[in-house]
Amino acid sequence: MKKTLLASLIAFTAFSANAELIQHTDQIGEVQFTGSTYELGKHVGEVAGNQVESAIERFSDTLGQMLPGLSAESLSKSFDDQQVFAKLKKASPESASYIRGLADQLNKNPNLLLAVAMSDEAILESQRNGGMGFLQAEKGAHAPSAPAKCTSMAVAASGNKAWAASNFDYMGVNYTGLLMLKHTDTDGKTRLIQTWAGLIPYGGVTKGAQVMTMNTMADQGTLREKDGGEILSDTATPSFYLSWDVYNTEDYAGIKSVFNKYPEYTAFFTYTVASANQPAMNIENTYGGKVNYSEGEYKAHANHSVYSQPAEFVDEAFAAHSLARQDAAENFMAKASVETPESEVRELLQSKPLWKGRGDMMGTVTNTYYKVDGKKVDVYFQTDSEHKPVHMTNY
Repeated sequence: MKKTLLASLIAFTAFSANAELIQHTDQIGEVQFTGSTYELGKHVGEVAGNQVESAIERFSDTLGQMLPGLSAESLSKSFDDQQVFAKLKKASPESASYIRGLADQLNKNPNLLLAVAMSDEAILESQRNGGMGFLQAEKGAHAPSAPAKCTSMAVAASGNKAWAASNFDYMGVNYTGLLMLKHTDTDGKTRLIQTWAGLIPYGGVTKGAQVMTMNTMADQGTLREKDGGEILSDTATPSFYLSWDVYNTEDYAGIKSVFNKYPEYTAFFTYTVASANQPAMNIENTYGGKVNYSEGEYKAHANHSVYSQPAEFVDEAFAAHSLARQDAAENFMAKASVETPESEVRELLQSKPLWKGRGDMMGTVTNTYYKVDGKKVDVYFQTDSEHKPVHMTNY
């Protein structure tokens, strides 16, 4: 796909004197906004509402291909029944205020937006009912049956310097409508949140300048399925809390506090973290409520837990070759340092087994390189070979 928009700039002043949408390419936009989180949600709906609306439709169509009868609307009814938005508001008023602002601007049910934003739950619902999910083996080059393909890595800091990198590999509907939210709150603190259509957060930079690279824990969702566990149980905190509130942390230790706040979540995530003057860190929540984390000279993570022997179903084909991607990332990181050039990191991200291309249903959405220099973080992320990396900052 050729670029159709080149760094076009549209200024908007509905809610703040510092508010704009920068459409870097036809695939990637950057929302810069200063104000409350509720106002951020409204602003995203105003300046990128067409992208959000289109994304919801494409997501719903894809769900129907994964499992006939499954749609964003049918999921939202389940979310209504389980009062997911109400639970999110209780557990995380801050993230709920963003969803409420977006819902108010688009005149949508907040649970419909959450049914899209909590996409892992949709995949798990499909898998549980015999549709496509995490469990099936990948067939051919870009089979739709193993959507969890992300790989992330981070190196320990040398003083102020560090870096992290990740591939976000997911549904083909994610290839366009990518929105980076650069949000400065009412206290003047800035965070970056990489999202698809303002709905699915998948990485970014916290208010304390910690880099967060996010993966799905495909093995933990499958363990719950095999155990007959409920996805939207009465006692589970909506996973949007985990994928949103972590960017509010203002220091390295705060990341652990976010994960430990609640004992049970509707989905399972892992973050690989880089921060100035800190070791690399990995943290994951698992089925059964345990939080695993570790620190070291480097960390790498694919789509299965690295803190115990893989479950018997985690074979060579599981989650688009999660085992092979884990090995490739760890082998690279064992020889890497703060001085490893971006070109070498990106070569890894864009080569097999990490790189998945762009299939009709599933593939690599973005490969991202984060460069840390104290409290300043530069982000360079690329979608495909026809688009150069887009540069954004948290400053």
